Formats: sequence, structure tokens, C-alpha cells
Amino acid sequence: MAHQTYIAQHGAANMRGQLHYTQMRENSAQEISIATAIQTQGTKPRDSSTDYGDLKTILSDAGLRAAQPRYYIFKAIFNALAVTGTVALALWSPHPAILVVSALLFGLMLTQNGMLGHDVAHRQVFRKGRGVAAAGWILGNLLMGISYTWWTRKHNQHHANPNHITNDPDANYPVLAMFPGQIAMRSRLQLRFIAFQHYLYPIWSLAIFFSMRAGSVEQVFGRGAMPYRVPQAIGIILHWVLVGLLLSQLGGWPEALIFFAVSQLTFSLYNVAVFAPNHKGMAMMSEDEPHDFLRTQVLTARNVRGSWLVDFMYGGLNYQIEHHLFPSMSRNRLAKAQPLVEKFCNDRGVSYHETSAVGSYMEIFQHLKRTSEPVRNPTQ
Repeated sequence: MAHQTYIAQHGAANMRGQLHYTQMRENSAQEISIATAIQTQGTKPRDSSTDYGDLKTILSDAGLRAAQPRYYIFKAIFNALAVTGTVALALWSPHPAILVVSALLFGLMLTQNGMLGHDVAHRQVFRKGRGVAAAGWILGNLLMGISYTWWTRKHNQHHANPNHITNDPDANYPVLAMFPGQIAMRSRLQLRFIAFQHYLYPIWSLAIFFSMRAGSVEQVFGRGAMPYRVPQAIGIILHWVLVGLLLSQLGGWPEALIFFAVSQLTFSLYNVAVFAPNHKGMAMMSEDEPHDFLRTQVLTARNVRGSWLVDFMYGGLNYQIEHHLFPSMSRNRLAKAQPLVEKFCNDRGVSYHETSAVGSYMEIFQHLKRTSEPVRNPTQ
């Protein structure tokens, strides 16, 4: 009965989210551009507040919203050299230790390329659609085997509905309950896993490499509407041809399997380690308590305290609050924007949360454990 009541209460919200998602799919130009749609929403907040416009003016006056072509040229060259060097290392020596090291580096660079593709999607690199589409095809379909349009659709919905109980795809997984209300939406079998989700989350993370590819294949090779279907299919096929060629040159099946397994699991864990701290355990977004754009983005996000190493490993996404407020801001400007945004939020009485990398993972663990407590102890 509780399950049916909960679904009835939230069914309308879910239908609105699905309608919004369908409309986004019908406009291929919008599917390529996340930043344009989200920042347009930001200029017209749901209440009369002018906070977002004031903050935008502050950062614009500081010169932090200008394009950074030199920085991204450097990033593209660095990534290309790093991938080439990693492949050369794997082919250079059949020694198991070197093979494992090269596989680890290959997995790291998969995620680094993914983060560069993320910046491309937000038009941080190219302002026009053709450059975005071409770079997205190279970084996503060709180098990662992931449909760039599939990922962009999903990420669009996340930016528009951060930490929404039903409409944020990054907060809604079958074997997890990110919010207490999601418990009533899960089956008995799913609840068996959810009861210990704080321990199982790292294990589920290992499957990211598979789930992202599976979602891409379903969209590109399925029957639903998909722009650039043929080029995307060709890109994914070429990716696996190139991977197959690399694996065939590593000495034999044992070496090939070791390299593939280590690289893909590294990609999965690194990917989750970067993206999980961004929103997990932060405020839930609900239609019952609507906020303007600025508060929605700030209250649902968490920053990880930066340094040159953290900024590199997180691809600038450790400044998640600033990124969600200004998606098209180049990642090398986020660190300078951070103190200005924090001060602005403090002055306006908006809660701004930042912690260390270790602290963020502890908060996620504690949140997952706390949320699943009613499943483990239903009588309490």
C-alpha cells in the first residue's frame, strides 16, 4: 500500500520529467549543447530572485567566463601523447608488471578523455555545434566506445534535475536508494542489496564500463530516435576494432584478458571516484519545495577541496558547485571562481559545502548507510 501511494504521489512528476526529456530528444542541436539550455534556465529562476544574475555579473567582470582555447589545445595534446605512450608501453614489453601498469594508465586515460568530452559537451572548448559534434564523436564514440549523444542526453537531464528523486538519472539506480523515498519504489529483491548498499557501492561501480557501453549500444542500434545514428555506429564499431587490434598484439589470450580487465575496471573505479562526490548525499530536489536556479544547483552539489593534483585527477569537477552554476566556464577558471562563489553564497545565506576528497567519500558512505537503515531494521 505504501508503495502504491508513493508511486501515485510521484507519478505526475515523473511524467513531467519524461515529457521534458522527450522534447529535448527532438532537438538535436540542444542535445549537443548542455550549457546553453541550462544557463538559459538560470537567467529565469523560478522566483523573483536576482541572485544568479548578480553572481554572473561578478564572474564576468572578473574575466572568468571567457573561452580558453590555449588551455584546451594543451589538454588535447597531452591526452593524445599520454594515450600513445600508454599503448607503446603495452606493446614494448610482455613483462606482466609492465602490462598491468600500462593497463592501469590506459584505464586512467579513458576517464581523462571522458572528462575532456564532458567539457566539449558544455561548449567549454568549441562554441559552435559542428566542432562540438566532431570532437564528441572522437572522444566518445571512437576513443571510448560510448555514444556521445546518448551520454549528452543523460547529462542534460541530470543538469536540469540535480538530485531529483525520479528525474535525475545519476541519482536513480535499481540497486541503490539515494533518498529514503526511493525505498518504496524498489522490489523485495532490490531491497536485499540496498540493505547493505554502503558496502556494495564500490562493487557496483566496477560495472560502469559495461553499463555505459550497453546503454550506448541500445540507443544507437535500437529503434528509437537518434541523431547521427550512422556516424555514431561507425565510431563505436571502430573503437572495438582498434581495441581488438591492440589486444591481439599483446602476446596471447592471457595478456589480452589481463590488459582488458585491468584497464576497464580502472576506468570504472576512476570514473565513479570522480563523479560520486559531486552530489551523493547532498540535498534532494523536490517539486514540493521549489528553489530558484542558484539554490537548486548549490544545495544539491558538493565541492572537493582543490589542489593541482586534485584538479587534474577530477578534471575540474571537484568544483562541482561552480560547474553546475556556470557549465560553459572552462575548467581552468573554476578554481579562481570558487572563492567568489563561496563568498557570494555566504553573503546571501545560501549553504555552500566543501570538504576534502577523503571527507567526501566518508560522507557518501555514511549517507548510504543512513538511508538504508530502515531496510536493515524495519521495526525501528
